[in-house]
Amino acid sequence: MDKHEAGHLTGEIKTILKKVSRNLYLSVNVLPEPVRTYMGAGYLLCRVLDTVVDIPGVPAAEKLRILDLARGLEKPDNYSAFLERAGAIAPLAVSKGERELLLKLEKVLSVYSSFSPEDRELVSGLLHGVSLGMEMDVRAFPGGEPAAFGSARDLELYCGRIGGAPGIFWARIYREAIRRTNRKASDFPSEADAEMIGSALQMTNVVKDIAADLRLGRCYIPQEDLDSKNMKPADLLLPSNMERLRDITGKWMYWALDRLDKSEAFISAIPKSDMALRAAAIWPIYWAMDTLEDAAHSNLLDPADRPRVTRNRIYATIAATPPLLLSNTAFARGYRFRRETLIGSILAGNYNGRGNE
Repeated sequence: MDKHEAGHLTGEIKTILKKVSRNLYLSVNVLPEPVRTYMGAGYLLCRVLDTVVDIPGVPAAEKLRILDLARGLEKPDNYSAFLERAGAIAPLAVSKGERELLLKLEKVLSVYSSFSPEDRELVSGLLHGVSLGMEMDVRAFPGGEPAAFGSARDLELYCGRIGGAPGIFWARIYREAIRRTNRKASDFPSEADAEMIGSALQMTNVVKDIAADLRLGRCYIPQEDLDSKNMKPADLLLPSNMERLRDITGKWMYWALDRLDKSEAFISAIPKSDMALRAAAIWPIYWAMDTLEDAAHSNLLDPADRPRVTRNRIYATIAATPPLLLSNTAFARGYRFRRETLIGSILAGNYNGRGNE
């Protein structure tokens, strides 16, 4: 990874990144070059795949074809076909930011093309894992009446692909950045830890978006969980059924929390001299904890009660960051406080839910 080899994210591409993910933009934008470019371009390519899968009215076969092409961008024919096919469905994208992303995909791909062969291989690994997860979406959820994943294993595999693959990419980019600035470094953030953290971040998205996903015909809560409550995915369209589901969502929040526990080791392995790398890792972890805390108090079946971290909370976290950059103990203290608060909220929600059954 040579910072003089790769092109940089232009202001135009940064603007798109900000439109499609405000929080990730904040984390990426603080990173030094060339890490910022690798992380930003990698995320945007993944977001292209997510947008393709979410566009209504596009046949499943076409979505699967685009996902397959994404696994071979290093091949000129695949590169050209991916650009053409994704661009062709851009007008159908629901949000303005996603539509703009597809329309300007060539500019994102030009950044990818400027990477060295070794770095394009890193991106290939990222897109391979994420595209396989997106295939699960296309195949499991045909649209119309909500359908569910069959088993807990399906949901775990999905989070491992959609979140775990970006986590590994994250750790590998960080490793190379640390080697460049700390020639004597011998300890690096663990790929296994990053995979677990990435999976937890994706599970956080699954939990907070339950109501919205149901209205797209997607129920990520496994049918085997619903069977324990004698429920079907369509039953979750009724917000009044939340208390019947509370212990199930609590179980998956614990699943995410167990994996977020790898954060202390991951952050500790980032040298204190690489403060931007530390900040960009700390923020998404803390924001995920805050989101899960809100989820523990929300009616996750009500679209109007979607958990979210407020802008004030986001900027308060950023403002409180400086001590965390120079002290692993300070980060751990903040993490453990959030952890205990979240556990208490999950337990309280499950207790109240049982009392209402």
